[in-house]
Amino acid sequence: MQVIELGCGRRKAEGAIGLDINIRSDADVLCDLSANFLPLRDNCCDKVLCFDVLEHVLDFIHTMEEIWRVSKPGAVVEISCPFMSSVNYFSDPTHRRAFTSRSFDYFICGTEAFEYAYSDARFEMVAVEYDKGQQQYRKGIHAWLLKWINKNKQKYEDRYAFIYPVYQIDFVLKVIK
Repeated sequence: MQVIELGCGRRKAEGAIGLDINIRSDADVLCDLSANFLPLRDNCCDKVLCFDVLEHVLDFIHTMEEIWRVSKPGAVVEISCPFMSSVNYFSDPTHRRAFTSRSFDYFICGTEAFEYAYSDARFEMVAVEYDKGQQQYRKGIHAWLLKWINKNKQKYEDRYAFIYPVYQIDFVLKVIK
């Protein structure tokens, strides 16, 4: 199984081929994700990991098109990034964007945003979850609130995201070709 990790930093996933711009990273391949193309051949990846990286890229749509290009049909793309109300999003001057549960809708058939036809890249949304890595630390009302938030994403984002902020949002996408 061919696994790549974009923006691997110094904590590259075991068995993954890491790509990063930072020479001090654990990257196997040094590259700028904002460059024109990822230095990989078409349809070569079974899995793509993007942990805390997509919020940094210059051209989000182009980067998603490159992920789609290098992925095999049915490949899994795991993404973790800052949620729109996260203090972590606002405190890092290198962040260019934050994400919501609808941030990938431009690539998902059947969504309103898909109708704008910004890209030929296609993905299926498999899962979306807020603060996935924090659930074990949430107790009492905080655990209940996180469960409610994850079951009521649109209502939460439309009305309560800045009243009770979460930090991360995690996605699992499937490549459609």
